Amino acid sequence: MAVQEGWTQRLDAKLLDETSHWRLSQPSGQIVLVEIDDRSLAQVGNWPWDRTLHADLLNKLSQVQSKMVVYDILFLEPTTAEIDDQLANAIANAENVVLAHSFAPRPGTQDQIAPALPLAKFQEGALGIGHVAVSPDEDGVVRRFSMNIEAQEQQWPHIALKTLGSVKGGETASGYNGLVPIVPMHSAGAFAKVSASDVLAGSTPAAVLQDKIVIVGATAQGLGDRYSVTSHAGRIMAGAEIQANLLHAMLAGEVVYPVSTSTTLAILLAVLAVLFVALWKLPPPWAWRVSLATILALIILSTILLVFFGLWLPVSSAILGILIAYPVWGWRRLSAVSRFLGAEAEKLTSGRPIDDDEAEGFDLVAKQVSVLKSLVGETRDRLSFLSKVLAISPDPMMVFGGDGQLMLLNHKAEALFGDGATRKGLTFSDLWRDAGAVLDGDKSELAFNDGSVFLVAMSEPGDNSTDRIYALRDVTSEREAADNRATMLEFLSHDMRSPQVAIVGLAAGTGLSLAEQERFERIEQQARRTLKLTDDFVQISRLEHNGITPVEADIGALLHEALDRAYPEARRKQIKLKNEIPEDPEFCDVDPLAISRALDNLLGNAIKFSDAETSVTLRLKRDDEQYIRIEISDEGPGLPEERLNNTYARFGAHDTRAGPSAGLGLAYVKRVVDEHGGTIRVKSDAASGTTFILSIPCAVPCVGQT
Repeated sequence: MAVQEGWTQRLDAKLLDETSHWRLSQPSGQIVLVEIDDRSLAQVGNWPWDRTLHADLLNKLSQVQSKMVVYDILFLEPTTAEIDDQLANAIANAENVVLAHSFAPRPGTQDQIAPALPLAKFQEGALGIGHVAVSPDEDGVVRRFSMNIEAQEQQWPHIALKTLGSVKGGETASGYNGLVPIVPMHSAGAFAKVSASDVLAGSTPAAVLQDKIVIVGATAQGLGDRYSVTSHAGRIMAGAEIQANLLHAMLAGEVVYPVSTSTTLAILLAVLAVLFVALWKLPPPWAWRVSLATILALIILSTILLVFFGLWLPVSSAILGILIAYPVWGWRRLSAVSRFLGAEAEKLTSGRPIDDDEAEGFDLVAKQVSVLKSLVGETRDRLSFLSKVLAISPDPMMVFGGDGQLMLLNHKAEALFGDGATRKGLTFSDLWRDAGAVLDGDKSELAFNDGSVFLVAMSEPGDNSTDRIYALRDVTSEREAADNRATMLEFLSHDMRSPQVAIVGLAAGTGLSLAEQERFERIEQQARRTLKLTDDFVQISRLEHNGITPVEADIGALLHEALDRAYPEARRKQIKLKNEIPEDPEFCDVDPLAISRALDNLLGNAIKFSDAETSVTLRLKRDDEQYIRIEISDEGPGLPEERLNNTYARFGAHDTRAGPSAGLGLAYVKRVVDEHGGTIRVKSDAASGTTFILSIPCAVPCVGQT
């Protein structure tokens, strides 16, 4: 929020001003300022000068072979045709003049601007034109420059950018497009200066201007534009000298670029997160040290990025956050300690109010510590009494604290769980696992390797205590009697079903002609088929009776979940599952449960009838804006001919090569597709395997489609 609202901009600006000048290098002398200064006005005449003087000045600069002339004077209004032509010819003959332009309010609008350009005849002969607009920061100091300003649906480059493009080529200059760089300013007078009157008089040595980038601008008192700059640069600077600083920074690579807001926030939030983790993990005396170290680290990081990498990272918002976080964190810790002491004291006194006479200390926390110290002594005595009660109990008993760790156990429990039960930090799960026991959570029974079984009874936490007491009652004999009864019932149940399954095969007379082993294998297959048939029949009947319940669901997610469920069986058979499912979601109105079961049937069949080292592929495509297509392909032997003739028939021909098959799985799939108003097709042959293709209406368009 501080970054977005600009609350810390002044502090950031101060840090920027104090560190940015360390990035400066000594000007190379490549840039020379030709100033229209007070002496020029005194010797040549008052302002504005006749344009013939400007033409003469340009001709003089051409004679000494200046490399580039940046003319920071606005020529917006015409004078006489003869005089303007004379200046236009001087500009054209020089072939190296970049002219300045500004911006003005756009007629008929309130907040739009339009470029204020030099006369057309001047533009024709100029090497280029560029704006000289300056936008100071909120504190009025010039630090940043807009390399391109949009006006009238067109980008207008800065005069320095236009000059750089001419000096180094357009490709180099294009790297600044769209940026608002920060420019460290040299102190006033750092660049070579020549009075315009000396150039006009011819008294300036040619070597001073030859092969130099000359910036012509007005610097006389009350004449030229002047702006506030940093204290290191002298606080006030003429516009022409500011343009010299900008151009020098671009040529020397001293421009500073602000780190993006998103990156700044990410870095500062990461620093604050590390600080909070440190405050959380470290002892309280380290809190102020860590906070101070973090502030210093941020300032050093910002300085290093600016000086060595030309990147400006504002850190004042993070420093403000740290300065706020430290007392808040300390208050939170103190408040938490006070609440804890008060709550623990109230628990130990069972809600009894504490008399002020019982407490000693200067402030509230000190008094709470005093009371808690007294109550801990009382609790210690109670624990001693509880240990004696546990010792005389005939059953194994244990006490676990609120953190689940063992606090007390009697001799019976120690004998049951072994010598390792006395180790610190054990939970009840650790105890029975180390003893090799198995816990049945539904029955609350603990079974040991020697056949003994204990019923586990556990106390519920009270209002004032989270401790739990576990008591184990030996119910071995009772469970043995119950197991015997269960075994008898299971036998009777099996005995009643088995004749019915066996009669089907024996009544046809096929069982007597088979070997005993094969007969029993076929009986088992038929039994499994009957169970599968029952389950599938119930599902189909439920679907026919209740229909489907469409809801908006992501088909891709349903396919991924089906692959997850099929993975264990595929891995067991060494079959590779492939998916060709788009990353973008496909939301459609379907019954997720019915679709998922249909996918399970198809994937299960594909895996069942495929050989090891083959693959099964699940694809999701969009046929058009109305239908999605799901494909399940395998590399198996293909469907038998009789199955292909009537693929989805109930109780139809089915393949038992991979084990017993109920024959209703594909019927269920067909019913699900029909309920959704879709279609299903199958392609199958022994060479390429089997592919089922499901086309399902999709009323909701795919993400990204309109």
